Amino acid sequence: MSDRQQTVEIAGAGLAGLAAAAALGQRGWKVRVHERSNELREIGAGLYLWKNVLDALRELGVYDEIERIGVRSTVPRLLQDHRQKEVVLRASDDEEPPELIVMLRTELHRILAECARAAGVEIVTGSKVIGADPDGRLEFEDGWGPKADLVIGADGVFSQVRDSLHLATEIIELRDGCGRHLIERRPEDKLNERRIEMWNGGRRIGMAAVSKDYHYVFLCCAENDIQGRLQKPFNLDAWRKSHPNYREYLERLPRHPKERWRPFYNITCSSWSRGNVCIVGDAAHGMAPNLGQGACVAIVNAVVLARAVTGAADIPQALQRWEKAERPYIDKTQRMSFLYGAVGTRWPRKLLWLRSLILPLLAKTKRFQRNLRVAVDHTPSI
Repeated sequence: MSDRQQTVEIAGAGLAGLAAAAALGQRGWKVRVHERSNELREIGAGLYLWKNVLDALRELGVYDEIERIGVRSTVPRLLQDHRQKEVVLRASDDEEPPELIVMLRTELHRILAECARAAGVEIVTGSKVIGADPDGRLEFEDGWGPKADLVIGADGVFSQVRDSLHLATEIIELRDGCGRHLIERRPEDKLNERRIEMWNGGRRIGMAAVSKDYHYVFLCCAENDIQGRLQKPFNLDAWRKSHPNYREYLERLPRHPKERWRPFYNITCSSWSRGNVCIVGDAAHGMAPNLGQGACVAIVNAVVLARAVTGAADIPQALQRWEKAERPYIDKTQRMSFLYGAVGTRWPRKLLWLRSLILPLLAKTKRFQRNLRVAVDHTPSI
């Protein structure tokens, strides 16, 4: 190969796009990121960062800052059913839980943006991408951009890069979703030492400390649970009725939270690339966040992508090798996340007794644990 600096154009300045930009910039690529909004911003509240993504963030050189501002979780998650019966989601009592840091999503976004800029990445806001060409060009509202060695579509569930190349085979709006919120953290809170998830019928509440000032709260329910979906303004009465043990936390939610109930999607593609263009994150493998791995696998995959293409004589071939190596475990994570949501949110109300009977038994089996942790335990081969 020549000594010419390789170029990459990236559509989307979310977590996956910025991770890819930082990883490629650190490897000597000339990187430009296009963000359609007029400013960098990230929706959402909290984020679970499991061992797999923490290893990738170490590679980017930002782990220390994440550890400093996030909240390390050292105890296994407790799951409660509608009868207040607790299930510990681990295979055995002597099993060490995997490394986990919970942090504000906006803080991770800021850190990745700073990391990318420090690596020489150019971030252009107000730049609306509407498609891509397999030869390596992005299409904008006013025409085509310059040819690049690599183009990355990190433009989310409704990716225009992906759709312009006809890569999607399924875009499924699942029958559930959630609102993600932040509430004040107080010294006397029991949550300061625990992560909990409580199921009552099709409603699920999850809570964890996310910073020194806030707890992260997610409220999941089926799409046909209209009262549960009313989270802007927040329907306190509905959730206080279904989860009375957590009313002291629920009552801290403002009447008009910043976030609203959003549906989950499953995205399946025939391929993650075509020619010199590839897709990452939700554009390639959007999934329900039930295992806390959507953003994690997106960031890991972006970092592995940078490894795969750097120094490659044939970019399309490198992209195929990257997908072959990484796709199997991501597909399995997507399936397990869908199954978790089906059990937790869409289980028939008349059979809740059966769910409560099965869950403790499943939680003790090594196969179930391996399936839940397929992403956490994955070590990239590239």
